[in-house]
Amino acid sequence: MLKRWIAVAGLILFFVVVFCAGFFFFKSRIERSQAQPQPNESSKSLIDKPFPLGAQLVDTGGAKIDEQILRKGRVVVVFITTDCDACLTEVKFLQTVVDRRRDVTFYGLVPFGTRPASSNNAEKTFPFRVFYDEANSFVMTMGINRVPVKVFLEDGIIKKGWIGAALTDKAKTSFVEWLDGLPKRSTD
Repeated sequence: MLKRWIAVAGLILFFVVVFCAGFFFFKSRIERSQAQPQPNESSKSLIDKPFPLGAQLVDTGGAKIDEQILRKGRVVVVFITTDCDACLTEVKFLQTVVDRRRDVTFYGLVPFGTRPASSNNAEKTFPFRVFYDEANSFVMTMGINRVPVKVFLEDGIIKKGWIGAALTDKAKTSFVEWLDGLPKRSTD
């Protein structure tokens, strides 16, 4: 009888260990997949198309911003939020590159959350000017459902995009090499 109880207890312990190990394994895979989202077909089809119109952009003080600011020259728009761990990792990387080129302007765009909390926290956190999209029009038009996302615009035309944070040295190096490799352009 004692041997039977020991065998049952051992079996229960075995299933508990297997369950816990499986839970942590799948939980970490889900977190990694959320931090490194893959492009969807709609985002790929936006390359070489105009950046969408119709946003209601406001700054941290609530003042309306003319969206044409995103259509002049070379701009990297970074879709971010302050409650996203991958975004905070991305900002640590971007702090090292935003001043690398005078002919490329970086802007943050907070597409989710409530404006006062989201944009004020972002303004304190990110090393570039931050706007809030009150109508969520950019993310809806572009099919963005996760952040961070970086989009490079040249005179309002989407030329390149990056989905997910630059978490690996390879991704960081790739972005820096791309940025450094852009032909120089005068800043009017």
